This record gives sequence, structure tokens and C-alpha cells, in this order.
Amino acid sequence: MKKITLFILFILFLPLVSFGQDQKKAVYFYSETCAHCEQVNKYFEEQHIYEKYDIQKIEASGPYNLDYLNKFFDVFNVSVEERGYPVIFVADKMIYGSQSIIDSFVQEIEQVDASEFPTPEKIKLSLGEKGNNIADKKAETSISLSILFWAAIVDAINPCAFAVLILLVATVLSSKGKKEGLLSGLLFSLSVFVSYFLMGLGIYKAIGAFNLPQIFSIVIGGIAIIIGLANLKDFFWYGKGFVMEVPFSWRPKMQAIIKRVTSPWGAMGAGFLVSLFLLPCTSGPYIVILGLLAQKEDLMRSITLLAIYNLIFVLPMIVITIGMYFGIRAKKLENWRQQNIRLLHLIAGSIMLFIGIYLIYTWI
Repeated sequence: MKKITLFILFILFLPLVSFGQDQKKAVYFYSETCAHCEQVNKYFEEQHIYEKYDIQKIEASGPYNLDYLNKFFDVFNVSVEERGYPVIFVADKMIYGSQSIIDSFVQEIEQVDASEFPTPEKIKLSLGEKGNNIADKKAETSISLSILFWAAIVDAINPCAFAVLILLVATVLSSKGKKEGLLSGLLFSLSVFVSYFLMGLGIYKAIGAFNLPQIFSIVIGGIAIIIGLANLKDFFWYGKGFVMEVPFSWRPKMQAIIKRVTSPWGAMGAGFLVSLFLLPCTSGPYIVILGLLAQKEDLMRSITLLAIYNLIFVLPMIVITIGMYFGIRAKKLENWRQQNIRLLHLIAGSIMLFIGIYLIYTWI
């Protein structure tokens, strides 16, 4: 009889015991190939988050899991272009991006009743009309395509790249003819695209290896302003002090490399070498974009954005190559470059100044 009584008491008090030990719940989407997800996982392990809370981890790269993640994003009205991971859902809240999760996950989950795993249906019922506001907030934290476009334009109109390409195509045209000159210019543009893309990807990974605070975006904005002011200096006082181009002392060596090119494959090799000369004078806008990508975007989306950026960067090279193939003389193009070099710096400086002010303004 005593054993039966104890058993009945145990059954009656079991729900209370379970309730007292119940952990708050969250759903966490990640990818095995995502560097930012690795940062979150490392933080969760170091802070024993997995022991403190019941976190359902879902590898998002599979088709079924990706569809499930998209249902969550649909509830928050997140556009297709803005979707990615790491992202974690707590009650009716979405926390997107490694730094946001690291900074605010514990605070957010402690402020809500997270006794159940969130689902798209439960969140939709809870949010009501709040989903649009959250989507707007998410849109503000993701890198704007317009910023990437204008930064790439600044790189694309850099006088250094114009001068190098004009000299190279003219050299091959004079020795091998129009067809070889066209192919040389296109292969040179391709090699610059590849080298810049790979260097950018390496810098992105290096920046992403550190857990940088959101204040980093303000620092990036400050760098953009400095680059803008430096270009404006070249508009008013070109050649004095320093120039936002390849240093004058480097140019003879770079020109010597180009003048030795006599074939399309040589032009492709020269493109990789010349990229090392061009990077210091064209890297300003690139560093700004790479900093923003490392802070706000996952690897797969960053690869796409880097490809778009560098395609814009080499587009004027392709246009100049085609123009020279159809008869535009190198001397005429070089004269145009020399006559408009200050104007190019004015345009670049104005764009970078605007980007820097915008980035700082959005974080203050």
C-alpha cells in the first residue's frame, strides 16, 4: 500500500518536476560550410548555450530543410535576396547573422516565454502585423546592392586600370593585329577578374575569422569617407603629396611588364601580375565592401556579390578592348583619360563620401 501511495504521488508531481526543469527552446538554422555559423557554434559551446537551452539545430543546405527555413522567412516577409544563415528563431523573434546572435541571443530568449519550439504557423499567429516591421529591420542590416554597385563603379573608373589596358592592347595590336589584340584584352580582363575575386574571397575569410562588433560598420564608413576625401584631393590638387592611383615609382616596372606582352596568353599572365600593382590603388572601395560582406552576409551570398562587384569592375576594360578592336586609337583613349583624370577622381570621391556618410548614419 505504501509503495502504491508513493507511486501515485510521483505521478501527480511529475508534471511539476518537468516544468521546473524545462528548458527554453529555439530553432537554429546553419550550414556546415558557413564560416559565420562556425563562429556561432563556437560561442554556443564556450558559453554552454546548448546545455542551458533546448536548441533544435537544422542543417539548412538540404532541399527539405531549406524549404522549411524559407517558410520561416516568408512569415517575416524577408525577400529572397536577403535570406541566408546563420539564423535563429525564438518564440516570435528572428535573430539573423552571427554577430547579432552572439550579441543578443541570451538576452532575447530570456525575455520571452519560449516553452515551445517555434514554427512558421505559431510565429504567424503571434506576430500578426509585426512581421513587416521585423522584415524592415532585417533589410536595414543587410548590405545594400546599391552600395555594392556604386563602390564597384568607383573601382571601375579608376584611371590606373584604363592606362594599363590601353597600353597592353595597343602593344599587341601593333605586333599581332586586331584579332590578337581583342583576345589579349579580353583575357587580360578575365585574369584581373579572377585574381581580384580570389583576393577578395581571401580577405573576406580573413575578416570573417574574427568576431567583429557591429561598431565595425561605423569603422568601414569612416574608411569610405577617408577614401572619398583622398579622391577629392586628387581633383583639386592632383599629383601633390600622394595620388589614389598606382604610385609613380611603381609605374616603370608595370609598364615594362606590359610592353613585353606579345600574345593573348601573355596578356592573361600579365593581368595576374598587374593586379598586384593595381590592388593598392583600387582596393579602397573593395575593402569597404568586403568588410560589409564579412559582417553581414554568409559565404554563398558573398560569393555571388563578389562576382557581381568584379564583373562591374572589369566591364570598362572589356568596353575599351572592343572599342580598340573597332578602330578607336590608343592615343585618343589615352588623351581622353589624361583630360578627364581629375573628373574621374571627383566622381569617385563623391560616391565614396556618400557611401561613408550613409553607412555611419544607418548605425547611429
